Amino acid sequence: MLHFPSANSAAHRPSDRDVAILCGLLDDDVWAFSNCRVDAPGKPVAEIDWLFYNVRHGTLMVSEWKGFPQRVVSATDTGEPWRLDGGMAVPNPIEQVSRQLDAVRSVLRAEILPQHFPAFDPQQLLLMQSVYSPQVDGGTAIERIRWGKVYGSLPALAAVISNSTSRSPLVMSEEGARLRLATALCALFRTTSPAEVKAKLRGSLVGGDTDFVQRISAIHRQIAALHVELADLTLAAQGSVSVQPRAAATKTAPAPVSPALTEHQRMNAHLAQSFHGVNGNSDAAAKALAKAWKLVLADPLLHGETGISVSLFGSVGTPLVKQHHGSLPKVLGMPLRKWCVMQARAAGMKPLDVPGKPSNIRVR
Repeated sequence: MLHFPSANSAAHRPSDRDVAILCGLLDDDVWAFSNCRVDAPGKPVAEIDWLFYNVRHGTLMVSEWKGFPQRVVSATDTGEPWRLDGGMAVPNPIEQVSRQLDAVRSVLRAEILPQHFPAFDPQQLLLMQSVYSPQVDGGTAIERIRWGKVYGSLPALAAVISNSTSRSPLVMSEEGARLRLATALCALFRTTSPAEVKAKLRGSLVGGDTDFVQRISAIHRQIAALHVELADLTLAAQGSVSVQPRAAATKTAPAPVSPALTEHQRMNAHLAQSFHGVNGNSDAAAKALAKAWKLVLADPLLHGETGISVSLFGSVGTPLVKQHHGSLPKVLGMPLRKWCVMQARAAGMKPLDVPGKPSNIRVR
């Protein structure tokens, strides 16, 4: 977990123990902003205990942490107080976190999406909400809560942060955007980025780029060796020469072992390949997008259980065209999803909607 604590030295701080537990449960794809101050226009200033952003899954969660003098007997939805042992009634934290979520969503739409996610529809921004209290246990009666969840243990909360997905994921278009986005979020929520966190963000970028370069170089070496072998085999088939096996050639340049590419990396690779050498001409950009989308349609590893993510294709493709043309819909002459569906049909496929995933399509 990458922790961005409050910039206000007088602000309440989470306990070192809780932070250590979360760091042990969450990997560095989870950014955690603690004790944030949110100034949303037209809304009261909101004090946020925790905002979690899973950059891999594109999910966000606002989490209110509560400590009570006795165990929680009943946790209810909005409109009713919570009850503690002994009959004490306490203000409902679900109502509090709901107000906080409204403030966070408002500032993200106004300050972050236009600059860092220009292709993302602000109305599709989804956030989860939760309440954590160590006084909630197995004996607590938790009413069915319409929005959000109540947790009594950090492992249970961390599991949801790690594994939850969204039908409208807020995924960055490029690895290099991580540090810029983290800096912007820190400024917005009045938190700091410790030196070790900045080092990790820079290190992940450099390491990732190096891996890509090495792998691309290895692939080119393999392709060159295969072309030579193919030429020899063609001549041999014509009976003009005898051919010695070229196994040694492949041994001189073995492909480095690298982890499987993520969905984002595969999408980025298809778009980067299609836009290689493309100039600022709008028609050329549209043709490159069409070529990239065909590669995506032909890539079985991008056809997950929830289909192909059109929003991910858009978020990765936007930086390639916005410098000259402003937006994907402007280049394509229509909304991206409509265009993707039309392209799939033109390729002889049958695109289908994915229930619960409005930005995804499934093809067959």
